[in-house]
Amino acid sequence: MIRKFIKNIFGIVFPNHCIICGNMIESEKMNYICIDCINKKLDYIHKDDYTRCERCGKLIEDKNKTCACKYEEIYFDECKSMLYYKGITIDLIHKMKFSHRYLICSDFGAILSFYYKDYIKKFDAVTFVPLGKNRFLERGYNQSEIIAKTISKILNIKLIENIIGRKKETYPLSMIKDKELRKSTIKDAFKINKNFKNNLKEKINILIIDDVFTTGATLNEISSEIRKIENIGKIGVLTVARVYTNSI
Repeated sequence: MIRKFIKNIFGIVFPNHCIICGNMIESEKMNYICIDCINKKLDYIHKDDYTRCERCGKLIEDKNKTCACKYEEIYFDECKSMLYYKGITIDLIHKMKFSHRYLICSDFGAILSFYYKDYIKKFDAVTFVPLGKNRFLERGYNQSEIIAKTISKILNIKLIENIIGRKKETYPLSMIKDKELRKSTIKDAFKINKNFKNNLKEKINILIIDDVFTTGATLNEISSEIRKIENIGKIGVLTVARVYTNSI
């Protein structure tokens, strides 16, 4: 109660202003993005008229067509992304990751919870892409973890925090454009927490949360590791944004 009171007083004295339009944010649930910009300024993937493969998210001619991902080694079962990775979205994500505006993570988590509630609720638990130790020390937080925790809190869905960890540090994949090089760079970068490997007592469907889907190499590598756990059912992916490329 005291913490909430202090937060409310701080909000009155120092009201938050939208990082997009500069107007004062009236919703106490949002930190950096106002409701008006959420509704009008963000470029949502689910609001366009294109047909996408439910499994990999790539564009297909129609839902009856067979997607090329059928012939690829993809270890997750479903994939959805909320925003196109362009314009305002790029700016927001860069500020979230590199300018210590970590509360943007909570805003994204809230927006994902609103638009993708039904999809998220298909799963028994959410987890997130782990951050390398060096990058965590530089940034001070894992943006995907905060997004996942926000979703868990809003939708009352179980959060599994330590199902998977980093086995090795990798060169930032955002600097690597080649698909095959991204795959080889991230290969064997993750490891399953041994406490989970054979100790899940019942079958669960799990949703992996991340900020940006580029080629899917990281999420696919994590999914391949999670597949090694007994009693893992469906694996889904949900990201804030997606960079559309020709293949996963």
